[in-house]
Amino acid sequence: MKNKLHIVITGERETTRSYVISKTALITLVFSSLSLVILLAAFSFLGLKDTCQTIQLRASHDRLVKQIAEKEAEYQSILDDLKVKADEREKLLSTALSELKNRSEIVESILKTVGIKTSIKESTKHSGGPFTPLSEDSYEDIIFRLDHSLDIIKSVPLGPPVLGTITSLYGRRIDPINKKAAFHSGIDIRKKIGAEITTTADGKVLKKGYNKGQGNYVVIGHGKDFKTRYFHMKKSFVEKGDLVKRGQVIGLVGNTGRSTGPHLHYEIHYNQKSVNPLKFVRVARNMPSVIK
Repeated sequence: MKNKLHIVITGERETTRSYVISKTALITLVFSSLSLVILLAAFSFLGLKDTCQTIQLRASHDRLVKQIAEKEAEYQSILDDLKVKADEREKLLSTALSELKNRSEIVESILKTVGIKTSIKESTKHSGGPFTPLSEDSYEDIIFRLDHSLDIIKSVPLGPPVLGTITSLYGRRIDPINKKAAFHSGIDIRKKIGAEITTTADGKVLKKGYNKGQGNYVVIGHGKDFKTRYFHMKKSFVEKGDLVKRGQVIGLVGNTGRSTGPHLHYEIHYNQKSVNPLKFVRVARNMPSVIK
């Protein structure tokens, strides 16, 4: 009986019930109950931990979703800005292209007016490679044509070498000294002695000197078969071999040599022949901003 435990239960009606349980079974029951309680507690803890992790993950998820939404809004704003800038850039390019085309046409018109050809010869050398069709209105073609025309116009004498009154034109005339018929190979521009004379195109000084007919003179070569001559100068400021720019002062108006008064005799030679300088002077007066 030592290994058994008696349990007596008395009811309200004085009924008595007796239960006998071994100590081993009781111990087993107690341990089983404790094990179950521990197991349930462990599951509860794990469940609570999972719940906490789930809450944390959900909070992290919500933060990430919010950050992604903010980034998407930021990127969309950047894309919208880029689109606006692209539209503005396209508009600016279109305006620039139109302006370049207009300038190219003006330069070509100037050259045509003075009788200079601007045709471009296509090269047949080094043929081969991929075929890229050329559009006359393309940016590349307009830039190429403008560069070609500007390269020519740098050598074309444009504008007056001195601002004054033209007293004698190019061509046939009665010589002012001997009163005989003669050919005048330039134009005479009257101006007071000491007025500045400027070169009418980029170039290189080929000659300078003095003789009885031309007085103090300067001859400038401009390339593209152009030369200009300046006679009757009071003095010159350049030497043979000097490089000059359009608008550079090269000397002063004088009355030297075979002259009847202070003036500049101005000549333009093209392909080793004299040409009428008047049209070169007038065309530049109408379009001064293009040739600066």
